[in-house]
Amino acid sequence: MTLSTTRRRFLAGSSAALAAGALAGCSFEKTAGDGGTSTGGGASITVNPFGVRPTFIENFNPFSPTDGVVGSNYLYDTLAYLDMNKQYEIVPWLAKSIEFDPEARKATVTLRDDATWSDGEKITTADLVYTVMELPKQAEEQQANVTSYPFEVTALDEFTAEVTWSEENADSNGDRALAVVPLYPKHVFSTEDLSTFTNPNPVTSSPLTVQEFTPQRVSLAVRDDHFMGAWDHISTVNWAPYGSAEIGKSMVLQGTLDIATLGLQDAEQTVIAKGNHYWTVPLVGSEAIIFNTAKAPFDDVHVRNAVYAALDTDTIHSLYDIGLDSTSPTTMSEKVFGEAILEEYRAPHTADPEAAKKHLADGGWTVEGGALVKDGKTYKISYKTVSDYVNWSTWSDGVKAQLKEVLGLDVSVLKIPDAQIWDQFSSGDFDFGMSWVGGGPHLARVYADFHSKNAVPLGEATDINYGRVKNPELDALLDAAAGEYDETKLLELNQQMQRIVVEQCYFGPFNSSASFLEASGKNFEGFPEIPLPEGAIIPRPYGPEGWQTMAKLSPTA
Repeated sequence: MTLSTTRRRFLAGSSAALAAGALAGCSFEKTAGDGGTSTGGGASITVNPFGVRPTFIENFNPFSPTDGVVGSNYLYDTLAYLDMNKQYEIVPWLAKSIEFDPEARKATVTLRDDATWSDGEKITTADLVYTVMELPKQAEEQQANVTSYPFEVTALDEFTAEVTWSEENADSNGDRALAVVPLYPKHVFSTEDLSTFTNPNPVTSSPLTVQEFTPQRVSLAVRDDHFMGAWDHISTVNWAPYGSAEIGKSMVLQGTLDIATLGLQDAEQTVIAKGNHYWTVPLVGSEAIIFNTAKAPFDDVHVRNAVYAALDTDTIHSLYDIGLDSTSPTTMSEKVFGEAILEEYRAPHTADPEAAKKHLADGGWTVEGGALVKDGKTYKISYKTVSDYVNWSTWSDGVKAQLKEVLGLDVSVLKIPDAQIWDQFSSGDFDFGMSWVGGGPHLARVYADFHSKNAVPLGEATDINYGRVKNPELDALLDAAAGEYDETKLLELNQQMQRIVVEQCYFGPFNSSASFLEASGKNFEGFPEIPLPEGAIIPRPYGPEGWQTMAKLSPTA
């Protein structure tokens, strides 16, 4: 992940896949390139790795300032990948190894000596240095999308490089930030104007090369010269778009789409029971209520605690069930963080109506005419959520109903389009609403967004700490954790932070952030079990995990 990528955009993939777009005319006729059809001596598999999108634009330049094909970055693999099903373990990919010394602020990257670009050129440290050091400057000069990194790279030889962090940018989580750096071919991009280049014949590091483009399908050939080798049963991978979640689901059920990334309602009955597959993969952080602590009434901890205690998240989830479970009030998923979570916080959040009422009373608040009242002042409150995300939009109705039932509050629910709501959260133009909170997986990073230095005044823009959290005690713990390399001490610091954020209720987690994946059972077999066993390869339709998944599939008998 790069410095120029906002946290919201990074996390949004899990819920944004639920957004309904314009309907696309999708053909379900079996032709070359549809799921399961044999082409070029092997089967063809059809996937959608990027959610709702009605058509493609022929632009494979990841740095283009104009819209490009969603998925262009899937042609460029990373040094390693983070295995979210193994507590974010770093698994080398284009790199043979990454040796990280956080106290010295250094890492040594050793690239594979058998990795090549699809045009036959070797992947070397020249490409790594270009990606990190040279390409950001080039992109900025050419007014293309800038990718920047908080470290510097020096080539030691053809396959070995040293990575260093300045004291200002030192980060105990630096190995994970380094691991997910995608490499780009210097011999291709360095000679182009990145603002106009469309990269029509991309030179790739992944096992795929573009074979054919149409607005309704991109066909990619599986390379036999990749270090993975040729796949046993699949020779072609197709990217297929769909205009809405329902179209995508229909394509999976019909077998014209083999793997997709949608959160689907009642998947147990509508997908799995019909012989197909559906997985949810917990991520770091949570989908949660965020409170604007910079203005009344949510500058009062009693009000924040009252609202969260009133909400039955299990019941709210049932209004649009996509396979998500209520989670710890810490934002930390037990599957990711395990026993690092304080024992009293490991249980998922449950409603406590009596505690909710007591919180208001203890704070001196009453409810009159559906509004909060204190010291002669009346506060009518509103709740903002993303209208495009079907689950969030539906859940907001449950939030409204439960706060009315438990506390007598009449909450105005404002369903705001995705294209607008984040600017409103950024400027602090909200009372409370739904967003993503928390981070990790390094224990020093879970609450890093909530440092007071990130709490800008209302009206100013920020991409993190929408709720304007300010807490000197939390700041001191975050500062200490950032430079702490002793695991026992780091755990103690993190658990002290857990107590603060739960007691202060700066946010109200609903469920762990998650990736949603589904696969048709009609054309291929060899997918992992449901639910996904711990340690199993996540069956993504893209990236190193996707390549490993698809390489092991075989056509159904």
